[in-house]
Amino acid sequence: MGSVQRLATMVIFGLVALSTILFLYLGDESNRIDEKAELHQEAAIERATNNYIALCMACHGPAGEGYLEPGAAGTGRIGAPLGGVNQSLNQEGVNASGTPWPGGMDARAQIIHDTIYNGLRTADGEGYRMPAFGGETGSLTDAQIEELVVFVQHVDWNTVFNHAVEVEGGYPTPPPAAATAPPEEETDGDSGSGGESASLVIESHDIFFEPTTLEIPANTDVTIELPNLGAAPHNFAIDELGISIDLAAGSDGSVVINAPPGEYEFYCNVPGHKDAGMHGILVVTEGYELPAAAGGSDDAAAEGDGDEAAAADDGASEEAIADAESAGGAEFTVVSHDIYFEPAELTIPANTDVTFILPNEGAAPHNFTIDELDISVDQAGGETHEVVINAPPGEYEFYCNVPGHKEAGMHGILTVE
Repeated sequence: MGSVQRLATMVIFGLVALSTILFLYLGDESNRIDEKAELHQEAAIERATNNYIALCMACHGPAGEGYLEPGAAGTGRIGAPLGGVNQSLNQEGVNASGTPWPGGMDARAQIIHDTIYNGLRTADGEGYRMPAFGGETGSLTDAQIEELVVFVQHVDWNTVFNHAVEVEGGYPTPPPAAATAPPEEETDGDSGSGGESASLVIESHDIFFEPTTLEIPANTDVTIELPNLGAAPHNFAIDELGISIDLAAGSDGSVVINAPPGEYEFYCNVPGHKDAGMHGILVVTEGYELPAAAGGSDDAAAEGDGDEAAAADDGASEEAIADAESAGGAEFTVVSHDIYFEPAELTIPANTDVTFILPNEGAAPHNFTIDELDISVDQAGGETHEVVINAPPGEYEFYCNVPGHKEAGMHGILTVE
């Protein structure tokens, strides 16, 4: 009987010990789930980092800093900030001033997802400011897009920057350069028979070619200058002719083409750029003669026309102000773009009703706000609104109150005198 009692006691102690272990195990279940989720997120961020460096870094920068001078042609990158001024917006759901994003982090995640999946169209809807990476023609799967959303909202941008430098063997994208004016005229020349080649220009911009159609003579050496006036690296490729030329931001490439008659597509082979609209047609025609370069007198005349146009604009501006003072009203237009106002400085008469036309030509929703005058006008993409301003003399800041837009450079000064 004693042995039976001892066995029963051992069984009871064993069951108690097993129950204790099971209780502790189940009690720690939430910690194990959190640890597993954290490991899963880290793996997703690691994969997304490689996709970001390959597909996104050229436009958004190695630390997600994006453009530095929005609206200034040739300066800064073309992608919006993901880190930097928008880091708190993307990773905390509030902008730099502490204003919460409606819907918080979940709503912000949906916007990031939709932007990556659908891209951003130009104001006229004919092309893309940012290519669409999702859908049947996109270069990313749904899972990869979801990982990029997690990446944007949780990554340490210092880690991304360091990894990008390691992968690229140095600073991976060119720093923003000063604005570069396009050539004043094309260096067209006769095709000639003395062995000299004619010269034409195809400019790379963010994110299109200019021009998109070019005609040259067949079976003739033609030099095409290829300046990259964009902030991002681009490429000039014609598959049928075995041409592929990489163009760093701010660089001046060139290529000599001698081709039989036909139509040849040229395009940028940087991932996503052709899909965004960066392509064109080279027409090669038998017997075609290149036009002669414009003469100096025409240039002088054009310059004179430009001076007259500028003077006319100044006169029109003064006339508008005079009309506003005498007739009690005038109209001025302030256009919202992604992501700047045009113009960013404006002068109107004091104590006079002035109508402001406010078209939003950007793809994103914007806003026109002047705090001192209690003005706040929301503008959906493509909408046009009006507001009448009557103010005492002074300087008033106008800005877009959409979280992150003012910090990104969307503000200006209204001078009332």
